[in-house]
Amino acid sequence: MLRSLFFIPLLGSLLLSAQEKTPAELDAHLRELAPRLVESTIAILLGGGSGSGVIVTPDGLVITAAHVTSKPGQSVKVLLSDGRELPATSLGADHETDGALLQINAPGPFPFRPYVKKNTYKVGDWAIATGHPGGPIIGRPSPFRLGRILADGVGSGFSDPITTNATVISGDSGGPLFNLNGEVIGINSNILMPWTGNRHVPMPSIIAKWDALMASEMIGRPSQSAMPQFEELFDEPYRDLREKFFEMLDARPADDTEARELRERPYILDPHHMQGFLDRWTPEEEEGEKIPFLGLKLDLHKITQALITDITEGSPAEKAGLKKGDLIQALDGKTISSPTDFALALKNLKETASIRLTTNRAIVTLTPASVPKRPHFPMPVAGLIPMMISDGQVESPPSIRKLTRDFLAPLQPLQAKFNRSVMPIYEGDQLLTHATAITENQLITKASEIEKKENLIIRFEEKDYLIKIITTDEKRDLALIAVEIEGLEPIKLTAPEPEVAALVFTPTSRGLLPGVITQPSRSSPASGFELNVESDQPSSYVGISFTTDDIKPTIQTVELGSPADNAGFLEGDVITHFQDKEIENIDDLAEALKDFAPGQKVRFQLKRDEEEIKISLILDIRPALTTDKPNRAALMRDRALSSLSARGGKLSKRRNDFPRVIYHDQLLPMTETGTPLIDHEGNVLGINIARSLRHRSLAIPVSEVLAFYREKLSLGPQTD
Repeated sequence: MLRSLFFIPLLGSLLLSAQEKTPAELDAHLRELAPRLVESTIAILLGGGSGSGVIVTPDGLVITAAHVTSKPGQSVKVLLSDGRELPATSLGADHETDGALLQINAPGPFPFRPYVKKNTYKVGDWAIATGHPGGPIIGRPSPFRLGRILADGVGSGFSDPITTNATVISGDSGGPLFNLNGEVIGINSNILMPWTGNRHVPMPSIIAKWDALMASEMIGRPSQSAMPQFEELFDEPYRDLREKFFEMLDARPADDTEARELRERPYILDPHHMQGFLDRWTPEEEEGEKIPFLGLKLDLHKITQALITDITEGSPAEKAGLKKGDLIQALDGKTISSPTDFALALKNLKETASIRLTTNRAIVTLTPASVPKRPHFPMPVAGLIPMMISDGQVESPPSIRKLTRDFLAPLQPLQAKFNRSVMPIYEGDQLLTHATAITENQLITKASEIEKKENLIIRFEEKDYLIKIITTDEKRDLALIAVEIEGLEPIKLTAPEPEVAALVFTPTSRGLLPGVITQPSRSSPASGFELNVESDQPSSYVGISFTTDDIKPTIQTVELGSPADNAGFLEGDVITHFQDKEIENIDDLAEALKDFAPGQKVRFQLKRDEEEIKISLILDIRPALTTDKPNRAALMRDRALSSLSARGGKLSKRRNDFPRVIYHDQLLPMTETGTPLIDHEGNVLGINIARSLRHRSLAIPVSEVLAFYREKLSLGPQTD
């Protein structure tokens, strides 16, 4: 279950130069650097799980996380960026710092990146994280993500780590954190609940144990790390709750409107919401087990201190004299340096045992009260720490905010430019989403956020303007609306799709939101997570899979970066001819493909809705096997990533199943969809359509926006 051991990295910084790069300079630098960083990043396959790593020597030495390889001497497989699947052996593992090595057992040379031996980075430096979020996906290069260093730790991933605000998640564990020179400065280790809770093992802590790691020694034991404890405290109860929720959801009556909506449009829910549903759906039971209750809550955004944010009236905490703002430093003499430390210390607390808390203000003694345990979510410290934060938007430290302001200063004219192009949409006083003007009185927005809503308005310069919905497109989740506002400035829809690692921005009411393109544009599958496919040996490769309940060969998925994806195949297309020969079923196509080798150009004829389309492509070599049961693997990935994504804030109701999207790493709130995604010159690249997962947001590219407009109105928006 390596994929569930979800610790990750973020950024670091460089030896670059003391002078901050301009947006244009950083954009060019990142796009030039990206291919070299991505090709050195590998996936590590062990049992039914996976992690990431980085090749650091031409003969195939790999640095990764200890919780990925677990112990020395294991046979593993590594998946390279070029599709090769090769054998490897784990070397040493240090469970005190979460650093580890392994060796690829195949002749090189391999693409590699150098690593730093000393702490050459500082708070505020740019850093780049790569890895395989959610596990490796056939044809998908390692997603590229950018951030700044928030804390320049020198200890390890568990104690005094590097912390960053890069958007990483399960599967990135063991992947590299680079500086702008392309050097490895850290290894992705673990994540916490806020967006900024990303922790990385500093390279100096790995270098300090280098000889032991090369000698295949195991330092410490997995149980001694904070990771298994964290899993036990937070993840297992959450998974149990999630399973119970979906079990009861499936059992709800067919006429239950609420349940039907949840089934048709599944939300990623936090534990409190799921618990609320279960409380309403479950018959009352006799009072059962009791748990200790203190009556205080801690700030989960403060990952390096246990800061009290709330005291319940009449609780043991209030009676003992604790106050909001108190900083807990010790419990019964045990040092407390984080909310997790406090929760772990209380885990085995007896109901009636008095405890002694040391704070920054006073020492207090209190006796916990006994309260009923929530039946479906057996959180060990229920009533102490709210498991889920509501929005995940955590403000960066002042020094980081200043760096961001200075970096964005040259782009402020762009913010002003879009102030009359981007409008907020409200239902009453509730902000739903945004809309972007494409003509003087027509705007594009996210359809699912305004459907079934009444009295929709745009609020502009303290006036409310009623909205008229002209048409919608369920496929792309776009809506065309009309509003009578004087002086709307339409955007220009002419920009091509951006390259991987290109800097992108979203104009918001809070200013420009920066990010980078993380992977090539492609379709977004209905499941939310791309599926791997089974293959025993290299063969001609198209990159499509089919529905099983259809006689005709109807495409179910198009694999990322595959020949079919690059040629423009879409989910739902029906293959009618191959090489001008009629195709009646999937077996016909499989038989016909046997006569063609990788590198040959072939012709397909497709039926898309009522349109006949002819497409040619060059067959590729089928990538190596990564999973043996795609459906099971996809389900596991869905459960793991969904739980982690919920920890980063609210996700869009409709966040999957788009014909083509741009992937980027902006921390885009779900209410800021419908906004334009732009480059550093102000060119509009697409319309933001979803906060998809913790580590990614999605935008509909300009080509698809234009296609929607032309399909619905038989004309195109002005582009001059």
